[in-house]
Amino acid sequence: MPRIPRVVAVGYPHHVTQRGNNRAPVFFGDEDKDRYLQILAHYSDVCSMEIWAYCLMENHVHLLVVPRSDESLARGIGGTSLVYTQYINDKCRRSGRVWQNRFYSCVVDKNRYLWAVLRYIESNPVRAGIVKNAEEYRWSSAAFHLLGRRDPVITHPDWIEQSQYTVYRELIHRANRDEEDLIRKATSTGRPLGGAVFVGRLESRLQRRLKPRARGRPPQDT
Repeated sequence: MPRIPRVVAVGYPHHVTQRGNNRAPVFFGDEDKDRYLQILAHYSDVCSMEIWAYCLMENHVHLLVVPRSDESLARGIGGTSLVYTQYINDKCRRSGRVWQNRFYSCVVDKNRYLWAVLRYIESNPVRAGIVKNAEEYRWSSAAFHLLGRRDPVITHPDWIEQSQYTVYRELIHRANRDEEDLIRKATSTGRPLGGAVFVGRLESRLQRRLKPRARGRPPQDT
């Protein structure tokens, strides 16, 4: 299914993925991941983009962000990518792209899929066989959500109660392949991750079609 023009819904969580150019590595040491998080925290602040979750892998990143203006997502992710590219090129004494041209994103129905997306993001190192438990991985928000460890990158949503984190501690160990496939599909196509009612509300709010068109020829007038 082809990717649609980017959908940005102010105040809604968005799952963002960005890969290295030609899927090449973007992080070459711990200091690179630390530097990326510093840049991300800066741009999330100046661009009014809340960070709810993140995970940095060798050749890509996953983020769960909430833009607070129409420009927040493009400016926040774009600024982070640009400054990090400059950092890597200076460090490695090279020039050229670090990231793919365009990052992927989808709006998330927080009432239905928030915890599924959190699990998908923070379980990445477990699926990759890097760690046994998500909270052991240093460059993700899992320790914040599972252990309550302080994380200066994260903006804590006020509406999430501590009891929900207790449930999440159990949920994160239960992989759901169907949900993972839905998250991947929504993110790669740019269509919202949510049910028909949620997508319909977004269409009304944004005044654009977001549901896929039915396949086949339109009916002929008779």
